[in-house]
Amino acid sequence: MLFALLRDLAEIPELALKATRDSRLDLPTLSVPTVDWITPPPNATNMPWLESAIENADAVWPIAPETGSVLESICNLVTRKGKVLLNTPAEGVRLAASKFLTATRLEGSGIPAVPTERWQGQYAAPASFPFVIKLDDGVGCEDTRIISEVQQWKEFRGHSPASHWIMQPLLEGDSLSLCALFSSGEAVLLSVNRQHIQRQNDGFKLRGCAVNAIADEGGIFSGLLKKVATAFPELWGYVGVDLIRNHQGLHVLEINPRLTSSYTGLRSAMGLNPARLVIDLMHTRQLPVLAKRPINPVEVTW
Repeated sequence: MLFALLRDLAEIPELALKATRDSRLDLPTLSVPTVDWITPPPNATNMPWLESAIENADAVWPIAPETGSVLESICNLVTRKGKVLLNTPAEGVRLAASKFLTATRLEGSGIPAVPTERWQGQYAAPASFPFVIKLDDGVGCEDTRIISEVQQWKEFRGHSPASHWIMQPLLEGDSLSLCALFSSGEAVLLSVNRQHIQRQNDGFKLRGCAVNAIADEGGIFSGLLKKVATAFPELWGYVGVDLIRNHQGLHVLEINPRLTSSYTGLRSAMGLNPARLVIDLMHTRQLPVLAKRPINPVEVTW
């Protein structure tokens, strides 16, 4: 995601780029040559060092997970420093980071969502199996467990604290995601992607995605996106929306208020520069009107 973003930003002539890099990692040799790399000194504390780096910028585009309020903290820091934040603001990140709060607002707005409950650590097992248990603010497929029987439930309940976990039914269907731009309660669909998710042991593994793999026939995806934008006016800039599609229709699984892995294939799939769209949105405060483009699947794997 970082190198794809830097590649796109480097094409915008009015920008000078700086990027942070962990000092334990080698500087990349195949990246954008115009980037000024900033590495922390050994044993530097993350947030104070990052604060210093932000002070020397005009705008900041963070790439960070929602888990543990990391992304929210960075967004707060950027705003406190009076810098332009090229991401959903902290309050929107806080909301979307919680799968429970996201599902609650979606359902309250009449938008079909995967049913989500907080896990209270109750002794009795749920009425039906299988179901999925995951961190409320987890990202990707990390810390996700499929509970298929009572014994698995008892083992998990005995080793994990109840706080910060949520429960969802294991819905069968296609795993999809949307790439979109959001602003002031409106949204523009960029692509519909097919996620390559495999069952692995008692969990899931995200192997990659096919970007721009599915057409928005009849406007079904853009229509859903419009409803999500109305329900979440806090969202701004690039946002990813994960879905499950089955015979009952579309079900929103979660909202990612940040760059997603699909971004890495978006430029090739769309034939335009998605970072430029976000920079233009910052200047004009108007979402772009995009011409309809043919399906052009671009595979992203790792």
